[in-house]
Amino acid sequence: MEATNPPLSLGQRLLYVVLFALVLWVLGSVLAVAVLVQVVVRLATGHPNAGLARFGGGLARYAAQIIAFLLWTSDRVPFPFSDFPQVPDRITQDDLSSL
Repeated sequence: MEATNPPLSLGQRLLYVVLFALVLWVLGSVLAVAVLVQVVVRLATGHPNAGLARFGGGLARYAAQIIAFLLWTSDRVPFPFSDFPQVPDRITQDDLSSL
């Protein structure tokens, strides 16, 4: 069970918002590289790389956590201040549609 943290003050929240907005911007660049690599792998081998798909699933869940925090939908401060989102060992279409 996850421990509950005390609520953040507005000043703390705003600092985290700026920090995670920057993290989300960098995450977009990492995602772009992952997409390009996955396309090249798919063209070269005929199938996507499972490890890269799992990595992408983790990025998607992490981005969702950040967006929820930025929009005040969640008070949980994202990774590295909490656990990184869990990603199943095998990504299925159902996993992707639940993101």
